[in-house]
Amino acid sequence: MKIKKKLSTIDKLKLLTYNDISEYEGAKNCLEYNPDQQMCIYQFICPKEVKGKKRILMGDKNDGSYVLLSDFENIKIAYSIGIRDIIFDKALADRGIDVYMYDHTNTKLPYENEKFHWKKIGIGGTAQRSSHIQTLEDMMKENGHLKENNMILKIDIEGNEWKPLNELSEDILNQFKYILVEYHFRGIEPKVIYDVLKKINKTHQTFYVHCCPYADIIIFGNNRICQIIEVSYIIRKGNIFSKDHSIYPIREFSYANKFNVNILKLFDDYGKY
Repeated sequence: MKIKKKLSTIDKLKLLTYNDISEYEGAKNCLEYNPDQQMCIYQFICPKEVKGKKRILMGDKNDGSYVLLSDFENIKIAYSIGIRDIIFDKALADRGIDVYMYDHTNTKLPYENEKFHWKKIGIGGTAQRSSHIQTLEDMMKENGHLKENNMILKIDIEGNEWKPLNELSEDILNQFKYILVEYHFRGIEPKVIYDVLKKINKTHQTFYVHCCPYADIIIFGNNRICQIIEVSYIIRKGNIFSKDHSIYPIREFSYANKFNVNILKLFDDYGKY
């Protein structure tokens, strides 16, 4: 009879990093020491499976699409901050969702849709307010959505996401069933990254992570991560989570991936609230 040896966490770590010393050592330090002291962000973007809900791609496999779950119950409103080819926005509109679109760098949308509500306004923090920059709360107030729930928030603004996200209150975050963010890590102070990811992780759970294929791998502290990643969150309240058994990259959703995000799944026991 053949006996299967149970792999230790460190053995799994070596397998998941293909024994890449720099990646293995950094993640090992995050696992063995207090994550708070190490500024380890892996714990806050560890993907999990959501009971009874399947991942689905909104758009195609190219950049600009996002992964959601097969749960659109009571969702009528989405905020899409940062507009490009509007593949994702159209997929939402096709489901009857009103999409409030904001981007001060665009002159017009590629095409019109009765579900699109576009304004040439960008998002920023309180101190950045101007004639063409608003906070998310400003936008919600102007649209009469301060009492709405079960909304979708997508932010893809090329590295300018940290300030507005850092200022969002827990109450505002809890109004969104899904939060989708393209995070840019290069040049951002590690503590800002840590604070934002920790805050969102308190109200929402990551269920999908994707490394942008054209981005480089960067290192800060014990973190070795893709310079640009897309993270899909769902609200914690009312959902049940379990260990993610997927093997990343998930080819069903991504045409290319340079970062082995399987390493994030070793941090399943961290960051619980």
